[in-house]
Amino acid sequence: MELAQEERSAVDISGYRTPLQKLAKRLKGSVELWKEKYQELRREVKRFRNRAADARRSRDHWKEQAGQWKAQVAELEAELARWREPGAAGDQEPAQKRGLG
Repeated sequence: MELAQEERSAVDISGYRTPLQKLAKRLKGSVELWKEKYQELRREVKRFRNRAADARRSRDHWKEQAGQWKAQVAELEAELARWREPGAAGDQEPAQKRGLG
């Protein structure tokens, strides 16, 4: 019970030599430095998130492009296979000669 009463009592600052104005100024400077560091870290996190989103968007674009190219390759291979069949050379003209390619 006695300890609880001592904790609630006011702190005796008469034993300190540094004026309160200097302590307050130093504390404020420390807080400002902390704020600056925190804000810089927030900006860096935002930069990384933007870069990750850009990379994701680019990856999705190239995946789609690769899928289109694979489909085109399969189509051209099928057309080539039709042309290599015996007796097919005189039946049809190539797509490029027909004006479709």
